[in-house]
Amino acid sequence: MTKKLLLPFALALAGLSSITMPKTYAQMPVSTPAQSPLALEVIATDGAGREKHLPSINGVVPMVMVRPNQTVPITLQFPSDKAGTRVAAMPLDGGSINGNDLVVLPTGRVIFTFKPSAAPGRYRLLVQTPSEQHVLEFYVVDPANPPFKAPRPR
Repeated sequence: MTKKLLLPFALALAGLSSITMPKTYAQMPVSTPAQSPLALEVIATDGAGREKHLPSINGVVPMVMVRPNQTVPITLQFPSDKAGTRVAAMPLDGGSINGNDLVVLPTGRVIFTFKPSAAPGRYRLLVQTPSEQHVLEFYVVDPANPPFKAPRPR
């Protein structure tokens, strides 16, 4: 009895193997245009005269410590494909900027100055293009109460 069942099963299996199955091929991943890992770099001079290169992370640039009434030269470095884009820079907590008609240059740069007031504290500067915005933060140090600095080992 088992021999009678094996023969039809073997024939059915042989018949299935003769059916051609469509071939599938692995596809290459679709490449997307490379996004710049750094959408904006801010170059600003701190209160000690050091040039700081700071990235915008989720639209916020790390804080820069400055002196009261210090004129801070600022360079915004955008990708060069943003050349010609208008940029607005607005102080949110006081201070002033020098440069009203800001446009991204062919090099991707925007250059202007920011001057916070003499009052100690945080000063934010909102930088906007038609498609993005970033907040730059500055902190005016109180000369009477400078930040703690650890003593140097002797």
